[in-house]
Amino acid sequence: MIVLLRVVSSYARLSMMVTKGEIESICNKKDVDSTLCFEVLKPNPTIVKLDFTGLANFMINYTSRNVSDATRRIYRQICEEMYNLSLIWDDHALKALGAKDYDSVNFNVGGTLGNMITCNEELSTMEPVPQSLIAKNTVIKNLSNIILTILECFIRKGSIYCSH
Repeated sequence: MIVLLRVVSSYARLSMMVTKGEIESICNKKDVDSTLCFEVLKPNPTIVKLDFTGLANFMINYTSRNVSDATRRIYRQICEEMYNLSLIWDDHALKALGAKDYDSVNFNVGGTLGNMITCNEELSTMEPVPQSLIAKNTVIKNLSNIILTILECFIRKGSIYCSH
């Protein structure tokens, strides 16, 4: 009986892990940059052990590292406040994810996404246009879209947009 329980619980854990097909489904959604998505979610020892909540957690942390990197590239730049707010929102998103407060995850990740769009609009008015920072912001925006896709299509499973 104990052996059977261990086998069943091991199988249940394995079946909860994100599969290659599910990663393909995430990366092939309309609003997702598939090249970036496949690059970040390529099978590696970390990714293959994650369920969807763990994957969303990984992606929020990955996004925060990108925001931190963008923050280091600027000094009193036009987007500094947006980067700082995005780091706070990413932290709130991680806490909300742990608490299964998916509306708050959506709100906070959406805030980071919106900040990157706004920042890029403001940066595009500068002379010379800081193309490398715009590119970094676009990556952060695209990472946020991946997180929202994981949340809406695989954790909450409620969006019409996500019909499999």
